[in-house]
Amino acid sequence: MKRPVGPGGVTPPPRPPQSQARPSAQPAPEPKPAKRAKPAKPPKATKPTKPTRAERKAQKAREKAAAKAPKRPVAVPARPERVDAVGSRVQGIRRPTSEPARPEAPEVQPRKEARRPARRLTKAQIEAAEAKRKLKEAVKARKAFERDEVRRFTAHLRRRKIIWASIAGSLAAVMIFVGIGVFTPVLALQAVVVEGATRVPADQIMAALQPQINKPLPLVDMGAVRKAVEAQPLVKSYSTVAVPPHTLVIKIVERSPIGYVMVNKDLTMVDPAGVVLEVSTERIPGVPLITVEGGDVNSKGFKAAIDVILSLPSALAGQLEEVIANTTDDVTLVLTGGARVFWGGPENAAMKNRVLSQLLAVNPVGSVSEYDVSSPKTAVVR
Repeated sequence: MKRPVGPGGVTPPPRPPQSQARPSAQPAPEPKPAKRAKPAKPPKATKPTKPTRAERKAQKAREKAAAKAPKRPVAVPARPERVDAVGSRVQGIRRPTSEPARPEAPEVQPRKEARRPARRLTKAQIEAAEAKRKLKEAVKARKAFERDEVRRFTAHLRRRKIIWASIAGSLAAVMIFVGIGVFTPVLALQAVVVEGATRVPADQIMAALQPQINKPLPLVDMGAVRKAVEAQPLVKSYSTVAVPPHTLVIKIVERSPIGYVMVNKDLTMVDPAGVVLEVSTERIPGVPLITVEGGDVNSKGFKAAIDVILSLPSALAGQLEEVIANTTDDVTLVLTGGARVFWGGPENAAMKNRVLSQLLAVNPVGSVSEYDVSSPKTAVVR
């Protein structure tokens, strides 16, 4: 039968048998402390089962959430009170000094899950992965090459499409512009401007074009414009410019006078074409008098005189007072101051101009009365 163990873990000394008498003189020997019972070994932990992939993901998510969450103080649970065999609470029981202190149970830390070691691939698996990668690159390069070849062989088709698209876009733009100009009042004519008119009456031209007002600029009647301008004899040429959105500009080049012709004892200003510019009683300085047989602007003498005047340099043309041309080979120039120049026919005009300029420089007007350059190689001064 086992002996009871006291509350302090000390086994009480055995009682002597009743038949034997307790000696009174000798003290009782001190009892030896009983050996402390060894704590029972905890059962061996079973080998943890391998967690699944979902469990590993959930564990990692919990660890991340715990790392991010603020740390809270951990409440330490109170040490439970010891209760004896009878059931009463025993507090403050002191162990004998000879009894060693009981080791406290170590804290059980949560066991961290061991990281799975990376699986090492075999040589065959590595070669298979490399071959798969090379195959993918080859397929990609093949597709790029085929795409480039298709683009190269279809380049002319794309160029043709671009050309046709450009032509279609241009035609569409022109049609839209014409439609806007014809069917809307956006480009309606509201003003006619005549430029370059000095002797030409611009008011008469604008009055003749009043029926064209409020018409779209593309639909203005150019025939009516031509009739209104050609009705003025002083107009040599003209051009029209449409200035969107509401203006038509008419640029006029007037006929320039070249001389006077005596017709019925009247001074008639004419241009090189023989068109009458005006009839007056007084001569304008710098415009010479052209004397021909009968004052006929259609005669050969008039044409020869015009050719000679047009061939003269501007400095010499400004000194002309009169041009006498009875025939085509007998043209005489009368300079300011009364000096005469026997010119002859209109041929060799450049050489005659050089010779006459040299003669005038050596023998100015007033020192001589005649210059004969009809034969420029043998010029004569009288």
